[in-house]
Amino acid sequence: MSDRDLVESLRSFVFGDRYERDHADLPKQLSGTDHAPRQGASWSDSARSSYRNMRNLAATTGKPSEVVRDVHRLCALNEWLGIVDPAAAGMMGVHYNLCSASLTALAQRPEYVADLLADLDAMRTVGLFMATEGSSGNNLAAIRTEARYDQARDEFVITSPDPGAHKIMSTTGLPGIARTGVVVAQLHVPGRAPSLHAFAVPLTSEDGPLPGVTVSPLSRGMTLDMDFARTSFDNVRVPRHRWLAGPAAGDRDHDPLTATDDFGTRFWQTLDCLKLGRVLLSSTALAQARAALTVAVRYSVRRPTHGGGTTFVPAMVHRNHRASLMATLSAVYAATALMNAVKNRWADGLAEPERTLVANTVKLHASSTALDTVSTCRERCGAHGLLLQNRISEYMGFAHGTVTAEGDNQVIALALARRLMAGQPATAPEESRPPLLRDGGGFRLDGIGALLGLRTELLLAQARAMAGQEGRGSRFETWNACSGVARDAAFAHCEAEGYRSMLDGVSRGETPEARAALESLTLHHGLGLLARHGDWHLAEQLITPSQWRLVHAGIEEGDLDLARYGTALVDAFGIDDDLLQVPIVHPGGHPGAHPECTPGGEQPGPEQYARSGAAEEPVPC
Repeated sequence: MSDRDLVESLRSFVFGDRYERDHADLPKQLSGTDHAPRQGASWSDSARSSYRNMRNLAATTGKPSEVVRDVHRLCALNEWLGIVDPAAAGMMGVHYNLCSASLTALAQRPEYVADLLADLDAMRTVGLFMATEGSSGNNLAAIRTEARYDQARDEFVITSPDPGAHKIMSTTGLPGIARTGVVVAQLHVPGRAPSLHAFAVPLTSEDGPLPGVTVSPLSRGMTLDMDFARTSFDNVRVPRHRWLAGPAAGDRDHDPLTATDDFGTRFWQTLDCLKLGRVLLSSTALAQARAALTVAVRYSVRRPTHGGGTTFVPAMVHRNHRASLMATLSAVYAATALMNAVKNRWADGLAEPERTLVANTVKLHASSTALDTVSTCRERCGAHGLLLQNRISEYMGFAHGTVTAEGDNQVIALALARRLMAGQPATAPEESRPPLLRDGGGFRLDGIGALLGLRTELLLAQARAMAGQEGRGSRFETWNACSGVARDAAFAHCEAEGYRSMLDGVSRGETPEARAALESLTLHHGLGLLARHGDWHLAEQLITPSQWRLVHAGIEEGDLDLARYGTALVDAFGIDDDLLQVPIVHPGGHPGAHPECTPGGEQPGPEQYARSGAAEEPVPC
């Protein structure tokens, strides 16, 4: 079997058999100088380029209000745009999902927001979602922006009562761009308790902020040139039909201002878009993790390092270098498998409470994996990983934003833990669990999965027991006492789900060699998870000391096993050099290609790496 056949078979796994349908047209469209790394560009020029790239992609791929209905295509657009322009991908996710989809779902009547949607679809305006405030951060319950109902004019008046109530982190800072926002505020109506609601509010035109809107740019973000700003409101009047109260409020026989239903429940309808947003944002970060691995692995099989005496060997030959890349590579494959499974379930339709459970699980797992991966790849690329021209530093900025945006990961972990703790215990009897080791030696993939699932259930049982103990004080104090274990249970659940998704996908490998590669990735990832929590497994007597030593030996063997595939495991990501335009992956053409590195100035390539024999390292590391 050729390397090309292996790559194509693995690509089917990576893209869930949807590459031709949802992805194939995008890499070519996003290649070229318009999407090259922006070294030397000013902040404003870089930000304007991101707006232009978002608009150009939207112009050729369909109306945002229609694309957002197809989770596979929506994620594909954001993933590929995120590889070449992370800032543009961040804005696109907000425009398509948080703004456009919210207007469609929450308008009282379609005609009330038709003009706004038409401008958003044509990209004449950029859509925003404005909830986060300076003093409360992601604590939406503490939002203080006010929307007071003016009965005489049948309008709402939106005001920021103090500087702490100013909206932050929305991209309103760059002048000359028209924007419309979904603004979340405390709704005050006479005779009703205040509650959080959303309103469709035009914010800026090409001539500047609209009356009553004040914009103050924030400092530059972490490696991403996005025009984050502080936005405040001073008696901004919003017509009643721009109140996003949901379709029921458009019933002329149903007055939402006087109805006796739960006045606050409509806001939770607004938050529904955040659930898809968590899938979308984390899928983009995961695509960037695949791109970072592509850069790091391709560079590592060419990067000359000292091999003893006067010889040079590729960096990938060194065990310590290879081990971290193979660990993150197998983790990214598992996270990708889980992401594909979630997209499929989302496309088939998910009802609550599964919708929230699935969104929180995949966001927590994929974004954490992405952050760990891009950090590792940055280190493995040395100083070159810090340079914008090699892209990874931008991916780091996006990954850090992802673990915070649309639900901070720590908060999501605790919310996920609460949901899991409320379920029924599912610990299988010990005699029904598959063993870790085969009778003839070697690890059982299903045995690893059983241990990962058992860790989740035992941690949940511990958290339930702690939550049920008497004498811990208030409900908050009781929850706070068990929150550490609950958080660990949530992350354990995510790890088990990622591994299970990877294991389920092994059998779908299209060729024997592809299935062997996927089995190696699954085994390596599973053993890595056991090693990460080895002290816990030993303390719980779920593995023996001798098995613990076998786990570590298996990881080292797995490093070598995966290395024999060369770059095929990252080539399957479909990210070619024309798309990346990264100097360090071009042989002989990157800044590190100094003539003195090897005789004649030649750089060691994949063929030389293969001939070196990864099992025969000239330098013990």
